Amino acid sequence: MAAIARVSAVEFLSPEPPDPDCGSAEIRVDLEDGSHSTFRVMTPSSVGPAMNEAGRDCAFGAPALFVRSLRREDLVRAVGKMAAHMSGFWLRYYNSKKVPARKRGARK
Repeated sequence: MAAIARVSAVEFLSPEPPDPDCGSAEIRVDLEDGSHSTFRVMTPSSVGPAMNEAGRDCAFGAPALFVRSLRREDLVRAVGKMAAHMSGFWLRYYNSKKVPARKRGARK
C-alpha cells in the first residue's frame, strides 16, 4: 500500500476570485516527497457558468476538486482530505507522467 500523501503547500496559480463563495481557480499542491499537482478547484455554484463559458452541455474535461469555498482554510481542508483518501491517489493521478508512445516499427 502506498504511503499517505503529505501536503507541504497549497497555492493559487490564478488570481483569487473576488467572491470566494462562488468561483473557480487553478491551484498547485506541493507534496513532501517533492512532487506536485496542479488542478482546478470550483465551488458548486460555479459549475453552471463554467459550462456556459466553454459552450459545453456536459462536464467532461480536466478533473476539478469541488470545495465549499475558495478561502485558504477550506482549500487546505479539502486538499488534506484528498491526500488522505486512497493514500493520495488522486493528487498523484492528476499529474501522472505519461509514457511516450513507441515509434512505429520500434522493437521491444
